[in-house]
Amino acid sequence: MPLVLHGSSGVSDAGMQAAIKAGMTKINVSTHLNKVFTAAVRDALAADPALVDSRKWLRPARDAVAVEVTRLLQLYGRLPG
Repeated sequence: MPLVLHGSSGVSDAGMQAAIKAGMTKINVSTHLNKVFTAAVRDALAADPALVDSRKWLRPARDAVAVEVTRLLQLYGRLPG
């Protein structure tokens, strides 16, 4: 039976790996990735308060999410580390 981990925000990396070993087949990470995205936007805007071009703050946010998704996939054993 497929198991889904809802609300994984706050679960440690070791906890995630233990859940996968125990049979978890789907882990919801949307809130976690939203936090990564938002933090990168805030950092970009704080670094340049006059910044108004969304292309200039969206890029670092998308890049931060891509880095975190890669890290999570490696952690979950879905990408080579």
